[in-house]
Amino acid sequence: ETERLARELIGLGLQRVAAHDIADLYVLNTCTVTAKADADCRKLISRAMRTNKDAVVVVAGCYAVAERDRLTQLDGVSLVIGNEEKSRLSHILKDRFPHLFASPESTEDTGESSFIDSAYHRFDSDASPNELSINRPMVKIGDGCNQGCAYCIVPAVRGPLTSIPADNIVNEITRLVDAGYDEAVLTAVHIGKYDDSGLTLAGLVQKILDHTAIRRVRLSSLEPNELDDALLDLVAHNPRACRYLHLPLQSGSDRILRLMRRPYTRSEYLAVVEKVKKADSGITIGCDLIVSFPGETDADFDASLQVLDSGFIDYGHIFSYSDRPGTTAAALPGKLPLSVIKDRNRRAREISRANRRRQMDRQIGGILDVISEGRLQKGNFYWGVSDNYLKVKMPDNTGGGRRIVRFHPLTRKEDHLEGDIPI
Repeated sequence: ETERLARELIGLGLQRVAAHDIADLYVLNTCTVTAKADADCRKLISRAMRTNKDAVVVVAGCYAVAERDRLTQLDGVSLVIGNEEKSRLSHILKDRFPHLFASPESTEDTGESSFIDSAYHRFDSDASPNELSINRPMVKIGDGCNQGCAYCIVPAVRGPLTSIPADNIVNEITRLVDAGYDEAVLTAVHIGKYDDSGLTLAGLVQKILDHTAIRRVRLSSLEPNELDDALLDLVAHNPRACRYLHLPLQSGSDRILRLMRRPYTRSEYLAVVEKVKKADSGITIGCDLIVSFPGETDADFDASLQVLDSGFIDYGHIFSYSDRPGTTAAALPGKLPLSVIKDRNRRAREISRANRRRQMDRQIGGILDVISEGRLQKGNFYWGVSDNYLKVKMPDNTGGGRRIVRFHPLTRKEDHLEGDIPI
């Protein structure tokens, strides 16, 4: 979404600058999935208003939907638009703020116009990477969600499940290939429910591989009960499909999973991740885990740690539960004290860190296909990511571009791999 907004505004003559630069227009595409996301959005809004008090500040996206009344009353916020209005953003801006689009010949100097994104994902419109580019663009394949997990506000701000036609997705990826990209990340609120007139997610991935020259396709978060045999076969055996699956766990306790309204059991989850590892042990499996959900006992939490430490999970995104107003979970009894929440978060992160390091250690001496993560050069190296989602320190001679390069991992240093580029 952010890339499309940026490309459209640039096409209207606006110039994009870095997030720390002074600008005439700030468009913040926001998230509200956690309390921390809300706090980050508020910080970004405040930063934009401080950077240029005369700027047009537009708050869009999920946080804008959830807190519309609050934001519309905030001095310094010029416009609040929801997700359903994003497609008309350029028209709304031209109507409300025509001075931003005035040509130099028709007005006095208006300064620079620019675009920044609250998620810190910044895009460049040409084929040469620069300080505003990323190297692994996301391609939206759908929106909305019908699942209704007890802790999640996303269905309320994103609406019902929809899928983007496969031909549109193929065209978008073809455009990325023409712009010099080697990887595309398929993303949606509920990616596993993709359905274009009967074409499933596995069918979409196969169609992309058949009809585009993209060198590799990566999947974003996928519900464990939606990983079918066809999709697993692609991930395990097609070298153009990244060996990476993010399969949210959320809890290892069946009791808590029922309270969360998750569509699987502990044993079903373990069966899925075991099946993945049997298909290809090199596939990296990540998960989301919510600690201290209302009513979570020591036994419930220990059940989660047991799954996390089962040998099948390679890393975990550990979230401390926080109330989202309007969700079922917010009204549940049994909220836990902060000291318990912090301790459980720490213990889960320790296991996750050990898991990730073990997965990295397994790669030493082999070969990984990696892409640098944008312009993150510090000294004489770039940070990069492998096809199975491991962080690597890439030598400077890789150039930091959008192309996949072969990487020979020789050692692990803390939470990344170091090595060289084979000749």
